[in-house]
This record gives sequence, C-alpha cells and structure tokens, in this order.
Amino acid sequence: MTIIVYKGLTVFRVAMIVVAIGSIWIGIVFSHAIKDHEKFNVDRLDSVSMPLVLYGNGIGFYEIYSNQYDNSILAKILDSNGNYLDMRTITNKETVNYFVFEHTDRFTLELTNLSTNPVQLTVEFGDTKYQELFIPSLMIFIGVCVLIFAGYRRLRGYITAQPE
Repeated sequence: MTIIVYKGLTVFRVAMIVVAIGSIWIGIVFSHAIKDHEKFNVDRLDSVSMPLVLYGNGIGFYEIYSNQYDNSILAKILDSNGNYLDMRTITNKETVNYFVFEHTDRFTLELTNLSTNPVQLTVEFGDTKYQELFIPSLMIFIGVCVLIFAGYRRLRGYITAQPE
C-alpha cells in the first residue's frame, strides 16, 4: 500500500528527497564555515601561532594532527586582549577540541612543543557554525522519521511464515 503524495511521488521518495536536501545543506554550511588550515614544523620548546577573526558568538574548534604518538603540545586559545579561552596539553597523535566565543574578535591558536623531539603539525582552526545547522538537521530528522513510519506501515501488512 503506497500513499500518493503528488503526481506519483510516494512517501518514501519525498522523505528521501528531504533527507538529501538537508544533507546537502549541511555540507554547504560546513564548506562555507570560517576556517584556516596550516602545516608547521615545531622544534623542541618552540611556539607557533595561528590568528583568525571569528564573527558573532558561537563555538570554535581546532584540529591538530601530528606525525608521532608521543607528543606533548600545549595548545592555547587567546583573544585579542590576551585572555585565555582554552588551554590544553595534547598528548595524542590526533585531537579535536572546542571553545566558546561570545563576540566578534581576533582569536589566536598558540601551539608550544613541550616534547623532546621536533614535531610536524597539521592544524585546522575555525568556527563550527552550529547556529546554521538547526533547519537542515530538523529536515533530516523529520525525513528519517517519515521513512521509519512509512516502512513500518508497509511491513505491518506482510505476514511472515513461522516454523512449526
């Protein structure tokens, strides 16, 4: 039993279209987010910094990948006044951390190598744009719920043979 919605489009097709549109929308939001990507070679007890202007308020992020497992990297997020928003010691090969910012400002990610060896770092620093993800996330959620409900309605009518 299929329910016709509009000119041959079934509930399944409409739900799949809604999920696809929401997914593409999220991809577009992520691709237009403010972010910077750089690679650094950091000697022992040396520091590098990455400035970035973030607008409004939101949640910022930084991803750090290194070429070795036994790291000790001090990561600090500073605003333009020198206030610390976040400070962590990173000891693994790959890490993602988040910080909250409440106004438009120039933020700086400062990395200090506390390891005994030089380290190569690949760093991405930016804004998550979480405020713009509500509508497409809601579209995906509604589409998936409709798919589950329509699948349930379709399978409810089938009788499965049970062994005796």
